Amino acid sequence: MHSGSMDRIGSSFVIASLAACALGAALSLSGCSAPRTWPSVTGEQGISADAPPLPQVVVDALKHAHKEIAQGAPLVYNLPQEINVAAFATYERGLAPGKPMCPGDRDVWTVRQARIDGSKAQVDIEYPTPEGIYQTVTVHLAGATAGIGYKPDYLQFWKVPVKAPTCQTPVAVVERACGEAAATKLRAEREAAGAAVGAGASTGASAGAAAPAPPKAAAGADEPGK
Repeated sequence: MHSGSMDRIGSSFVIASLAACALGAALSLSGCSAPRTWPSVTGEQGISADAPPLPQVVVDALKHAHKEIAQGAPLVYNLPQEINVAAFATYERGLAPGKPMCPGDRDVWTVRQARIDGSKAQVDIEYPTPEGIYQTVTVHLAGATAGIGYKPDYLQFWKVPVKAPTCQTPVAVVERACGEAAATKLRAEREAAGAAVGAGASTGASAGAAAPAPPKAAAGADEPGK
């Protein structure tokens, strides 16, 4: 499932939650709001990586999915790139003895998105299958009171292959967990990727500015297709 498919999963969750809020309003209930997401989705209220209850939700969801699908196998996890080193440490403690992804690691569990909506939450995780491909599972959590005590409820599998993970671990964490050589290589790859994106944007802007305006049709000339 590619990013577009994951956006549709998140959008469906938002629509369903807003529909539930509308029903609650009709019953004179209060407290409904759109789900908060991490990483944030354009137009939606996001969550800071270290803001409770997000770490507990993500850690419990990831550990539960790994236990249910691959119990006994080592847990190698890949968190969203929008996370700073200080926040990463919180997840690292919660996910021990699992280890953060190093460049080149295989059989990696990637947290793609988390959504929190009142007493319920969902976490989308891309995981390795025995067939050697990656697929997505959504961990549904429920039962929280005042934002505390989310517990895994059930797993929802999406039987669509997704791309193998790219290491999103902060470089400082890679240096500590994987070695200086791995960190140096990862830093160079990210700098090169950033430069390529910048060059592409610059080239596109230059081409647009240099493109001549189309000639005006002479008076009485036929329009194309006539």
